[in-house]
Amino acid sequence: MPGEQVQVEELLRAPKLSGDYGDVQTALNDWLGESAQLKYPMQGDLLSPFLLQDLDGDGRQDAAVLYTTAQSSNVCIAILQKDDADIWHVRQNVEGLADTVESVGLAQLQPGDATQLVVGYTAAQGDHYLAVYSYTDGVLSTILEQQYQQYLVEDITGGGNQDLILMSTLEDGGVQIELLTVDKEGSFQQVAVMGLSANRFAGCASVAAGVGADGRHYLVLDGWTGISGNNLASVLLRFDEDTQQMVPADQISTEKLYTASLRNVPSLVSQDLDGDGIVEIPTQPDEAGLLNMSQSRRMDFIVWMDYTSPHPEKSFGLLDEETNCYIELPMEWEGNLKLTDSEQYDGAVELRTVDEDQLVMTLRLVRTTSSLKGWTRLGIVASRQMQAKLAPDVEISDKNYRLSKALYLLN
Repeated sequence: MPGEQVQVEELLRAPKLSGDYGDVQTALNDWLGESAQLKYPMQGDLLSPFLLQDLDGDGRQDAAVLYTTAQSSNVCIAILQKDDADIWHVRQNVEGLADTVESVGLAQLQPGDATQLVVGYTAAQGDHYLAVYSYTDGVLSTILEQQYQQYLVEDITGGGNQDLILMSTLEDGGVQIELLTVDKEGSFQQVAVMGLSANRFAGCASVAAGVGADGRHYLVLDGWTGISGNNLASVLLRFDEDTQQMVPADQISTEKLYTASLRNVPSLVSQDLDGDGIVEIPTQPDEAGLLNMSQSRRMDFIVWMDYTSPHPEKSFGLLDEETNCYIELPMEWEGNLKLTDSEQYDGAVELRTVDEDQLVMTLRLVRTTSSLKGWTRLGIVASRQMQAKLAPDVEISDKNYRLSKALYLLN
């Protein structure tokens, strides 16, 4: 029946988005003369194909849309604006660098009120390309196109605007760091390039930026290293205003930091653990590397360090590699603990003193519906509840320590 056929077509058609998103999608399809296939970023903070933002700084909202069509092999970006009647219209579009959007973000890289669009693309062969787009005076222009491995948008020079840090692996295996910023003449360009030796690093695992204890801006690079290439070590850099270059931090030598930060957990990257704006570097103390054979579960003692401070130790605790979570412990316990399987509770682990073998704490992962009687709920990890119980005679000297707030889910 004709009526049934119409109903089937309505069911098969993608649902129309509501509000501005629906109006933008309609305007784009009308302009193209066909239905655009929206392209969603694979990762990052912005996971929508739509970005509603005042891109040119004129006080009125613009829209950027990521899409492909039957005629385009790569992702395209369209910019739309509203007219005086509040109707969206496509002003311009540009073809991107690959068929997949890895990430998309907004940045304030240049002086003024305009906002730049930073898009990371992934090609079918696995190569990554970064493009920066600027929309000013009604014109969408590409101000950067470059291959990369990792990138970061952050104010690393302290100049007020954000900077672009690109990481790439060189042919000899070394790591290259490029800094793109607004120079003293007000131009957006590459001002610094630094390489990390191939005999030390085999690639870039992670990059993070933050403010140090001294108020200066720092960059932390985690690089792949070791014979297997699966270990990590860190480099701490800052921007030197006089030379306009990235230079090693003053507080600890590159060699000492490499040795101190060498770790065998591939997922354990530097990050702002406690949200204070400082990037902490994870280290494995001498008592690390504890393997629970009965559970096939690896747990390690970790000390998070801020090497920009004269007192670098920030946090001590236990990393559960199975669930990629970190449980902060009182700093006073550092160097005096060992980890064993619990004989009292099935599947639990115990922290005991090294010298006297005295029980300090018991940890377990249980169903979310399990009883809390006698236990402290730390949080939900991998759809299970992490619980802890202090031994009866244990006293904690640090009055600021709270066991109930000790659980951190790592990226």
